[in-house]
Amino acid sequence: MSPEGSSSKGPVLVLFFEALATLLSVAIVVPPANRVMLVATVAAVELSPYVLILNAIGLFAAFRLGGRLRLPTASLAAMNILFCAIPIVATMRSGIPLRLPPVPTRTSDILETSIQIELGDERTSIRAYLPRSGQKNPVVFAIYGGAWQWGTPDNDAPLNRFLAASGFAVFALDYRHAPAYEFPTPLGDVRTEIALVTSQAKKYRIDTRRMAILGHSSGGQMAELTAFSPGTPFRALVSFSGAVDLTMGYEFPPSPDPIDVPGIIRSYMGGTPGQMPARYHAASPIDNVRCGSPPALLIYGNRDHVVDFRSALRLRDALRSCGTDVTLLELPWTEHGFEDVPWGLHASIAFAQVEAFLHRTL
Repeated sequence: MSPEGSSSKGPVLVLFFEALATLLSVAIVVPPANRVMLVATVAAVELSPYVLILNAIGLFAAFRLGGRLRLPTASLAAMNILFCAIPIVATMRSGIPLRLPPVPTRTSDILETSIQIELGDERTSIRAYLPRSGQKNPVVFAIYGGAWQWGTPDNDAPLNRFLAASGFAVFALDYRHAPAYEFPTPLGDVRTEIALVTSQAKKYRIDTRRMAILGHSSGGQMAELTAFSPGTPFRALVSFSGAVDLTMGYEFPPSPDPIDVPGIIRSYMGGTPGQMPARYHAASPIDNVRCGSPPALLIYGNRDHVVDFRSALRLRDALRSCGTDVTLLELPWTEHGFEDVPWGLHASIAFAQVEAFLHRTL
């Protein structure tokens, strides 16, 4: 291939790259209308620092290569840089310090094992992440999200490993899924597994006087209910975008609604709020706030199109009215499930907050 042919392809390749980058960058500002767009939005926002750097390189390359494609390529790159800067600037303006991604946990630092358990007629396992130390460790029970319908205890492994490396014994729980199993069966599964692990405290070298429960989305709803139950043994609650009010979530879904929130809630509850108000009351953490609940760290994105951020404000206020120590970490320009990108813009902030909160409370 001649040098002239190679040089003529350079501007075309840069323009093609910028066109692809535009598809991702635009997802930062366009509300997600379906599941695919929701995944794209989460990825675009959380990877925005990296995409911004790539677009800056593309902008430099556009001017360096020159030619008649320079103007459209540079225009796309500049627009993409502006879009990518939005969540970064919003976070900085909120006063939340940006953080570098956590260093990946070395597998040699912790022991990972599976604990077999039967839930009804289903056989499954709890995933344990245990510090390699001879002392008793504080405990974190982690409940994955997935709209009560999908997911496994292997979800959220980067956070669970990070906490285990910080000295916490983490037990990632499982539960049977809707629609085959409706509320309160999944919540009962969680409580059964907690009882099993705590009954073997000596075997796992855990201190049952220092326990926290942590949940993501639908798992956050179960973590909140468990922490608010009378006589709870937990000293701390962490909720990543946990569902707060199932009646309100059903009757006033987000707009746009990328995952059909009313349909998901109906499948978990087995009906509508009008058909079973008592069950919705029992399943909604906001209706079960109790004075004397453990300290809580609530982590929610204020651009969440699955769980309305305003419900987090209501839960915070309800807990504070009972004298509970509660911290609400409001992440600007952040979508539901942001922690699924563990080395993204907001996960590193949240992970550090969780670590500090658990060290303080446990």
